[in-house]
Amino acid sequence: MTYKTDMSADTKAVVFTELEKAVIQTIEMLPPGPSEVQVRTTMSTISTGTEGWIYRNLFTWASTPFPCVPGYQRAGRIVAIGPDVQGWHVGERVMAVGGVWEGTIRSFWGAHLASANTLVAHLFRIPDGVDDVDASGAVVAQVGYNAAQRVTMNDGGWALVYGDGIIGQCAVQAARARGFKVILVGHHPERLDLGARHGADFVINNHHETVVAAVHRCTGSKTVAAVLDSVQGETVQREYLPLLERGRGQIVYCGFSPERTWADMALLQQNEITTHFVAGWTRLRMEATLALMAADKIRVRPLITHQVPFHRAPEMYDLMLRKSGPFLGITLDWTGADA
Repeated sequence: MTYKTDMSADTKAVVFTELEKAVIQTIEMLPPGPSEVQVRTTMSTISTGTEGWIYRNLFTWASTPFPCVPGYQRAGRIVAIGPDVQGWHVGERVMAVGGVWEGTIRSFWGAHLASANTLVAHLFRIPDGVDDVDASGAVVAQVGYNAAQRVTMNDGGWALVYGDGIIGQCAVQAARARGFKVILVGHHPERLDLGARHGADFVINNHHETVVAAVHRCTGSKTVAAVLDSVQGETVQREYLPLLERGRGQIVYCGFSPERTWADMALLQQNEITTHFVAGWTRLRMEATLALMAADKIRVRPLITHQVPFHRAPEMYDLMLRKSGPFLGITLDWTGADA
């Protein structure tokens, strides 16, 4: 394959053109500038939670800048190097956190496209043995890793993961890698089945069982060491709070809520519950997550229920919006796209 490295080129991209509307469009991509490389995408994985909020313009950290290219995780190969970049080479397999370019169609954070420039600060080498699907979900996997790492105790006790979405599933795997015995709580039977096959010692459907009683039955204990909460709401907080020992229990909030108030802080204080909040990524955490992928301790591929050609992206966002069928992870395949 011959790569264009000295001129601009058109590239296919997923574009949110307006509220709850996604299309495939062509945008211009210039050669990489200083501190940038250009990455030809093979796979990009949708962050179904965050991108679902962005699709509906409900992501309260920043208003959706229509029209824009969403997404913040993709895998591919370097096809061009910026003028001052050292230590990176054409042909290397990399994981890129988004993309950067100038134009009327903005990057937010710009991962779902066939080719784009990326700051080297947002670039990670994919270890041997890690496939592109796993690597393309490394940011959401890192959220689960970050959540599990925040728990300060680790005596082989029980951790409760609340929420059976992809972040909750990755938190299950990360907690298991730390030596915890893990219970996954959710209400989607097909997702709970995946959790049981990929890291959870027990799963609880909280639409069918009382969580406290189910945990007591599964563990023989009245308390768990920590709750990793990817749902974040007062109702679920009250549901699991009796399982945390006063003065020792810990909660790690690892989801997103559009509400200003979604937890009862008075209850946390009354019970002296240590509380952690996680958001975003760091290089150390990303590299640790990729290393766990290489060790086969965190996997995203088994959580992908829909691996589809990129041109089906609008259909996938409609599925997420309308919940017209079961889904968990969604990966877009860009190998058939024109560069």
